[in-house]
Amino acid sequence: MNWLFAHDNRFLKADDGQVYSEVAFSYSNWERYLAHVDNLTILARMEKLGGLDKNTINLSSGPCVTFQKVEDPYGIRTLTPFPIGYKTVLEAVKKTDGVIARLPSEIGYMALKAARKTNTPYCIEVVGDGYQTMATYGNWKGKLYAPIAERKMKRNIASSHHTLYITENHLQERYPPVGYSVSCSNVEIPNIEEKTVSQRQVKIKSDRKRLHIGMNGSLSSPYKGFESTFLALAKIKSELPPFEFRILGRGPKERWQALAKELDLEKNVVFCGTLPNKEVCTWLDDIDIFLMPSKTEGQGRALIEALSRGCSCLGSNVGGIPELLEPEQLHESGDVATFANQIKELATNIEKQLLYAERGIERVKPFQSEILQNTRQEFFHRFKEAIEMRN
Repeated sequence: MNWLFAHDNRFLKADDGQVYSEVAFSYSNWERYLAHVDNLTILARMEKLGGLDKNTINLSSGPCVTFQKVEDPYGIRTLTPFPIGYKTVLEAVKKTDGVIARLPSEIGYMALKAARKTNTPYCIEVVGDGYQTMATYGNWKGKLYAPIAERKMKRNIASSHHTLYITENHLQERYPPVGYSVSCSNVEIPNIEEKTVSQRQVKIKSDRKRLHIGMNGSLSSPYKGFESTFLALAKIKSELPPFEFRILGRGPKERWQALAKELDLEKNVVFCGTLPNKEVCTWLDDIDIFLMPSKTEGQGRALIEALSRGCSCLGSNVGGIPELLEPEQLHESGDVATFANQIKELATNIEKQLLYAERGIERVKPFQSEILQNTRQEFFHRFKEAIEMRN
């Protein structure tokens, strides 16, 4: 049996044919599907690897996985019945036994359209809010397209017999399921060892020379909230102990370097580039306070990873973030004053850091790989059974 996975992620192809991804999508991600099928085809955007260091990104290719390039689907033709890349998607869907569409994504929408046209079974993974993703994109085109994206997403989910959500409640309320559905995060964190809490407690109580504040997200994403963090840190810089603001993520950093210089934070900001998934935990172990002031967020994969390592976390009250943090750890998206005060208080409050560390680790224990794998495998087992019953 062959399945097809459709999403807008941008993969990078090296001269030797190996395929990489800067964000998630290491080969282990595909194993959740390969446990049920012989081959998996990935429909996505593709670019050349160029001069990126392979050791800093995730190897995505491997046995039984094939990548097929789809032209960048964004543009005016997105609004037409036949967007760019649809013919490529249609031909690929004709050759598969089942479609997995990760939404929101234009390639995902095209794959679902092709699946209905060819009567091919499909399931949907809901990983974000179609409206908010476009509304916070950063320009008028995104805001204009947002209501259309919302309708497309609602329409597609309303016809799905198998739907997987990464949130417990938030995305289900925004885009209600009709058929069989489950809540199962797409995060991949290792099993949390007992010593994680004690090691974090020792770190919090130690006499630190410098406070490490961290964020993890694409530098080119307008909705990650980097600007809020820069403004908040500038507002309270004189009231904080010596600190570094460490940023892990891909994308051009020139804009943020300029802002840091403008706000007199140039000596405080460290751009850490990208790291393979397996090295992110090590990076997080050196972070004291982790921030997620997003304008929109599906669930907050990076936040779950930070909580699992005992980081003291603060975030905005959007998307699935309130499912992970207590109200006192949240601020209204864009409320820099409240956000700054939260950082200032947490930076010097050892008792609160200890509380947040213990509470955070306990909160994300259900997201451990072994636990999620059971839910995920049951979902795809039922999807496979539905396909087999049709044949």
